[in-house]
Amino acid sequence: MTKTEISEKLQEVDVESVASSGPREGDAYANAPAGKATNFQAYVNVVSVLAGAGTLGLPAALRDAGWVGLIILALACAMAIYSNQKLIKCLYYDGRNRLREYPDVAAAAFGLPGRIVVTFFYNSIALGGPVLYLILTGSNIHDLASSVGSTITLKQWIMIAAAIMVVPIIVTKTMREVAFLSIFGALSTAIVVFIVMVAAIIDSKDFDTVTYPDKTTGPVLHDVAIPRNLPIALATFAFSYGGNVIFPHVEESMKDKRAWNRIILWGILTVTVLYVLCSTTGYAVYGNIVQSPIYKNLPGGATRTISTIIITLHVLLAIPLFMTTFNLQIESALKLESRGLSTKTEWFYRAIIRTLSMILVATIALFFPYFGQMMSLLGALSDGMLTFVFPVVFYLKLYGIKKVGKIELVIMAFIIIIGTAGSAIGTVDAVKELAKAYRGELDH
Repeated sequence: MTKTEISEKLQEVDVESVASSGPREGDAYANAPAGKATNFQAYVNVVSVLAGAGTLGLPAALRDAGWVGLIILALACAMAIYSNQKLIKCLYYDGRNRLREYPDVAAAAFGLPGRIVVTFFYNSIALGGPVLYLILTGSNIHDLASSVGSTITLKQWIMIAAAIMVVPIIVTKTMREVAFLSIFGALSTAIVVFIVMVAAIIDSKDFDTVTYPDKTTGPVLHDVAIPRNLPIALATFAFSYGGNVIFPHVEESMKDKRAWNRIILWGILTVTVLYVLCSTTGYAVYGNIVQSPIYKNLPGGATRTISTIIITLHVLLAIPLFMTTFNLQIESALKLESRGLSTKTEWFYRAIIRTLSMILVATIALFFPYFGQMMSLLGALSDGMLTFVFPVVFYLKLYGIKKVGKIELVIMAFIIIIGTAGSAIGTVDAVKELAKAYRGELDH
């Protein structure tokens, strides 16, 4: 489908908006901030938020779950679409004024405790994302440098990367100054997925038999289902669909806010196609020896080097997106801009706050430099609840159970149960896997 066709598709009027092509006086849409973004621009923003480096860990999720993981992926896709539609609807629950962001929805539903809980999960992503990306950056540079004889260790590369990224984090004051980086991230991920797919297919002829860590040889193995690992696979998929902390801001920027349901539908379906292509190709070729990220399986050469460089640039540039979001919350809590400080003094305090936050992130990355396990932990602990569970719970609280049909109520109960159980079990499993990796007990 071409860009023009997608744009035309997104402009179609659905049943919900037939009678309301524009805001009406007296409703929340009329009082919402006026946006300038077209439907297609909003669609691009959704794809840019979702299509990140987590895509490259999905083949390993299939390794953990077996081919049935594709069903879990489809389930996660459907749950993400539904929950994100409900989250945005919660912004307009009172029919008069639009709430601004996710924590405001939590506060409207459950007061201060709700805001605290959502803020905790949100900040675990805001800090966990940079940790994950520093690990991946350090690992990538270490692999590239080692191939040309460098003796710098992985942990030293992580420290070097952290030191370099302190500069743009201090210089970029607000989200507006770094938001364009997400578009580069989506494009770079799509390019790397394409490279990995082609290289893996070419490489598949050499994988009739492989040598395992215990020096034995045998065929590449594939499982239909590994039931015990399904929760941790769901956690990895949840990480890949995480982004609804940003979605209220995407919807706020739209001219036609009533088109949100269509935008999130097409955006998530688009990235799901990318996820399916990457995960099925990687698992089909490398089976039980597939690694996270997938390009680590590629033989040395131009394809692996190019993939590594592109993704390294992507994750480096993505770090300011997370860190700026986290630091702005701290600066807002400290009322840094309202203290009447001079420009130089305010900048000095901001530099200290942002340097200390980067030191915290780098310290965590140094102690737990394990990409796949950290991605699973982050997905289970925070993304599972934020992406699947909380939007549905908040919707029920704000709109009331009586206003929900019986069939939809069953769907909601299913999402809450599956999302909560998956997050709880996935977190336990992810912690165990991280502990094994820390002790050097994992084979992959």
